Amino acid sequence: MSADRVPVRAPKGTNDILPPGSFRWQELVRLAQDSFERAGYAPVETPTFEDTALFERGVGETSEVVTKQMYTFEDLGGRSLTLRPEGTAGVVRAVIEHSLDRGPLPIKLNYASWMFRQERPQKGRYRQFFQVGIEAMGTDHPTIDAEVIQVGDSFLRAAGATPTLLLNSIGHLADDCRTGYNRTLVGFLRDHEDELAPEDVKRIDTNPMRTFDSKEEKTIVVMASAPVITDHLCDACTEHFAQVKGYLDDLGVIYTLEPRLVRGLDYYTRTAFEFVWSGLGSQNAMGGGGRYDGLAEMLGGNPLPGIGFALGVDRILLALNEEHSSRGTREQEGFQGGPKVEVYFVAIGDEAAGEALRLATRLRLSGIGADLDHARRGMKGQMKDAARSGAKYAAILGDEELAAGQVTLRDLTTGEQERISITDLEARVRTG
Repeated sequence: MSADRVPVRAPKGTNDILPPGSFRWQELVRLAQDSFERAGYAPVETPTFEDTALFERGVGETSEVVTKQMYTFEDLGGRSLTLRPEGTAGVVRAVIEHSLDRGPLPIKLNYASWMFRQERPQKGRYRQFFQVGIEAMGTDHPTIDAEVIQVGDSFLRAAGATPTLLLNSIGHLADDCRTGYNRTLVGFLRDHEDELAPEDVKRIDTNPMRTFDSKEEKTIVVMASAPVITDHLCDACTEHFAQVKGYLDDLGVIYTLEPRLVRGLDYYTRTAFEFVWSGLGSQNAMGGGGRYDGLAEMLGGNPLPGIGFALGVDRILLALNEEHSSRGTREQEGFQGGPKVEVYFVAIGDEAAGEALRLATRLRLSGIGADLDHARRGMKGQMKDAARSGAKYAAILGDEELAAGQVTLRDLTTGEQERISITDLEARVRTG
């Protein structure tokens, strides 16, 4: 085979979303957006690429995302641009740029967008991945922390997942809080430097708290005895965290305190959380988030406290599939994506095919899903297609039906069928 005939394949680390799984993928995204909007989070979409400086300043120049994972390129004008590796920085940039922070507060937004990170592909973790998330900006009151966490938890449970919510506070950048704690942690890490993985030794001077997130076994053993941030919080952060936990208790949100939980981006402060599921193995996070009270200032804006989360659609679907398999059940308990066709027209002959197209169009315009055969298969082939479509009914049109102004409506579940007038078809389908 010549080189120009070799099949072109998708880039490494990407994933095609195809039927029938694409129906569940799409329905999960819709469920997320509906859940978020019911809590007052309006939809927003930002550019797929941004000035590279946005992520260097916001996410952190020493973070692994910026140093190793970003897709950065120079455009024809010599500008350095980056495909967004995460959603929060772009949303905060948009809020500042369009002066939304000068209007009513808090600002509550949701997004459903593609992200890009050049990292080693793993199960359910791709280089192009889709996230749903929310951001709330303009208040640091603990009630908004509790609301954001509860909205994420309730969405995942509505989808059929049973996540474990890990919760922590990582304090704020003050000498009597995280800054002071970091000095204590650095001292501990220096004492155990020879026991750490080489990659984690480099983090001691750049981002010591990230050693808690290491996947290296040597480092994990060391960090099990490391001092934790919750023992070093200032009074204000301690009180803030206590109130967040109190509100979550009031809402019935179950959480597990995890004093070693940190987040991978530099802008996080105070409340930090993750939704995990053990069935995903070592990479068990479905998503997470936290508070980012200084991010707006990093991006050149006025002080604008914020909190949000991002959840990976691929990770959620993988968790649902694994959980579903472990139960040995055939159906998901939360949502069931699938074709939206209710009536499949089976037409015999050219005249019937034309009428089937007209009737299918009429049903679609009235809000009823309808499909038909366009390949001119025989009766048997069309009935197979009708069954594969997921439709509840097959509406059969032949010469006799056309002459009488009728269709034969067959229930594809029970096999029962009846002749009805074409003019009664819509009403009959709606009543079931």
